[in-house]
Amino acid sequence: MKHKFTKYLGRVTENLELGFEEKWIYIHYTKGSIEKTACLLKNENKSEQEYLEVFLKENNVSEEMKKEVRKFFKNEKTHNDAHWNEFTTFLMKALSLNMVFGITIALCVYAGYKVGALLDARYDIYPTLTLIGTFSGIGIGGVTAYSMVQRYFKSSIQKKNSKEQPAKLEQVDIRKYPVIDVTIEDIRKAVRTFSDNLPKGVYRTILVQDDHSIDYQQLAPMLGGIPSKKFYMSKETYDLFEESEKQIPIEMDIVQKAVDQYVKERKEYPMLQFDPLRRVNYYQLLQDHFLKSAPEIQFYITDLDGLITHIKPQKKTSSQS
Repeated sequence: MKHKFTKYLGRVTENLELGFEEKWIYIHYTKGSIEKTACLLKNENKSEQEYLEVFLKENNVSEEMKKEVRKFFKNEKTHNDAHWNEFTTFLMKALSLNMVFGITIALCVYAGYKVGALLDARYDIYPTLTLIGTFSGIGIGGVTAYSMVQRYFKSSIQKKNSKEQPAKLEQVDIRKYPVIDVTIEDIRKAVRTFSDNLPKGVYRTILVQDDHSIDYQQLAPMLGGIPSKKFYMSKETYDLFEESEKQIPIEMDIVQKAVDQYVKERKEYPMLQFDPLRRVNYYQLLQDHFLKSAPEIQFYITDLDGLITHIKPQKKTSSQS
């Protein structure tokens, strides 16, 4: 789900594009000839706004743009507060209903008892009619309370379903699409387009099946067909892979989770201090029980805020450093 902000500063146009994913925040910022791209990994107990404030400050984003972004988060908070108010209102209604149910059952039981007791006194067969009246009151009270519960919750569920209906993903009939040949770049573009149009709280990981292969049902309309071969995706980094690399996303997700947990607890990356390749140090992760076994594939920590990659980085030469 992406959000775009634009500000016109005289002859200079300032653009900020934010993409919120489950694990990270994608940022693309331009101001005149300046262009910055970043991926912020959400591996600390901070709000999305707190992550962004650091980026905005470091890149000298204009005050007008900052105000626009803060306004956006304020509106989001208001929206979340509205949901909380709905929940508390529902809770109060539920408590009130419990009181009504209790009073209803109590009155029915009391009425049944009194009627039975009066009849017993009249016909002198105590406690037969008293017991019958009491149990009849319990039964009538229970049926009355049950019908009230059914009526209330049925209407509540219908209202909730009507509100949530727009957020449901449309089911695509893949039988009407032909089998086509596509490249991994075609898949990447389709996944991005699909992700940009997802409702709030739904992430692109819904495309990933248990074996990390991509479910083409939702991508078929964007691709114009069903790919003839499988592609695979990491649920943690969203990297894409072909059939020959299908083992990589499985191990990548395991290692990325371990790295995230390590950083969260140790406040540093699991790698040797002067390693120019920034290799993930499996020994550290194994020693602290973040990994159960060492992966066969070597992963590297990128500059994108803790995300890992299987691609070996090039060593920096003296002229680059």
